[in-house]
Amino acid sequence: MKKILTCALIMAATCALSLSAQIFWKVEKPGNDHTTYILGTHHFASLSALDSLTQLPEALEKCDRLYGELDMEATTSPESMMAMQQFLVAPADSTLDKVLTPAQLDSVKTVWNDLTGGQAPLEMMYAMKPATLSTQIAAIMSMKIFPDLNPMEGLDMTMQKRAKALGKPVSGLETMDFQMERLYGTPISYQAESLMKSIRDMAGEEQRAHAMADAYMRHDLDSILKEMLEEESDEAEYERLLYSRNDNWVGQLLKEMPSESLIVVVGAGHLPGERGVLEQLRKAGYIVTPAE
Repeated sequence: MKKILTCALIMAATCALSLSAQIFWKVEKPGNDHTTYILGTHHFASLSALDSLTQLPEALEKCDRLYGELDMEATTSPESMMAMQQFLVAPADSTLDKVLTPAQLDSVKTVWNDLTGGQAPLEMMYAMKPATLSTQIAAIMSMKIFPDLNPMEGLDMTMQKRAKALGKPVSGLETMDFQMERLYGTPISYQAESLMKSIRDMAGEEQRAHAMADAYMRHDLDSILKEMLEEESDEAEYERLLYSRNDNWVGQLLKEMPSESLIVVVGAGHLPGERGVLEQLRKAGYIVTPAE
């Protein structure tokens, strides 16, 4: 797997067993009047992905609470932004020019200059962790591939805004610190290795970004799975970014679902598989059916 650069795709797409072209699910339990809906999202998808989900407006109207991976509005406070900065900056002895060789830096500069048109010198990023640079490259690449993409108005943020406009409380399944640690808390040497693997295959990264976004817009988890399985596997990475988080979320949701009707809006990759959110809810006695 091209690790850090594709973290956004892993966390927003899928990497497990197929569930046959569905992104919106209804979760019920006999004897319980509260219904939960689960929407799988993709961070690089157009808002038009929501248009075909005919039950979504009614589900949002009737829900008691929306759960996202994060309460995204809370992450934009000055305090949160300052805390976030601590995760992005490298230690003084581990800046990019210290952890990458001159030849590696030249390769990164070539990609960076191509993406930015030379408008932002790579030297401005030297103080950042390799994972931070990887995230910036992924974001810039995505905006070039999808020129209509507004990263501040993705599916997750839009759903949270719609819920709040209806007076519904919004909660996060994780804290910002927890999620930042998952993305940027690995050893610097590991991040540098992951960055260079991605730099050496930028054409492949672009192709995968296109394929995953297209598959998501078709609600085709089979095709997203195929793209993910074509990459080199790394079970430890999946455990850190996907499986353990699914376990934590389901544990939290099982406490809330008996007493509240929820809409859960998370990356679609968290839905399928034996340790996916949907299968774990089935094993807990819930009936899970498509809601599209």
